[in-house]
Amino acid sequence: MVENGETHLDPPLSLVIASAAIRACFPDVRAAGLVHLGSGWDFDAFLTTDGWVFRFPRRAECAATLDTERRLLDLVAQVLPPSVAVPAVELDGQPGDAFPYKFTGHRFIRGVAADTVASTVFSVTARSIGKALGAIHGVPESDARAAGIREMDVDDPGRQRWLDDRIVAASALRCIDPVVDRAVDWVRDNARRPPAAFPRPLRLTHDDLSPEHLLVDPETGELVGILDWSDAILGDPARDFAPLVAWHRWAFADQVLRNYPHAIDSGFQERLRFTARVLSVLWLAEACEWTPDAADDIARHVRWVHNVFA
Repeated sequence: MVENGETHLDPPLSLVIASAAIRACFPDVRAAGLVHLGSGWDFDAFLTTDGWVFRFPRRAECAATLDTERRLLDLVAQVLPPSVAVPAVELDGQPGDAFPYKFTGHRFIRGVAADTVASTVFSVTARSIGKALGAIHGVPESDARAAGIREMDVDDPGRQRWLDDRIVAASALRCIDPVVDRAVDWVRDNARRPPAAFPRPLRLTHDDLSPEHLLVDPETGELVGILDWSDAILGDPARDFAPLVAWHRWAFADQVLRNYPHAIDSGFQERLRFTARVLSVLWLAEACEWTPDAADDIARHVRWVHNVFA
């Protein structure tokens, strides 16, 4: 939501409303005891006691992406290793009195966030992520376009305004610690001067690989699921490696790259360094702005900045 030129994260959908919407559309689903799994910029997610995950769009434009996301999920399910699941939409909730937009349900995919696994299985996690990214980035550009995935427009005025706003917000991060101060200075001086663009053909990228979207078997370290494909674009594969640097440092990203089946171009590392640095600072700024009382979340994003700028 935007008010007076400022961006705010809307509060999550209430359990009462979500339960009512589920009961109205799916009376056989156990909506009692519903659990709030999490909320992002575009969706709220809830888990029922009988193992259904329902995703509720936060705005009308988010609901409009559901059909494209389903086509994409069907596409990537065909190329990912069989051991790596993606949400398979089975339930389509229709707008009603309880909730104004379409919403969807898929079976719960069991696993833990990829940044919580023990260091003893890091190499397994890196290997399985590398193979999965290879499969995703190997989807032909024509197939991704046919599914409705669009090319990232780096010159889009709205994206430029968002970047300018985030850089301004980052200035409020000063005095957290010297590393963050140095990172803020770097972003202020460099964020508007990106490296040379990725050479075509463009790659299908997930573009939001936070650790919560990469589910891992905690015992083996194997990747078992990839969630939340609503931000997928055609663009630079380096963008999918930037979050890995933030939450597991450069050595982990290097391990993933060693298991990545595609050749990387000569400018890949420069673009990865640029993207990881910019995004780590902007993510911290958003955490401070949108969840100022969530000390653990802010501390995590401070750690991410340290990891990237190490």
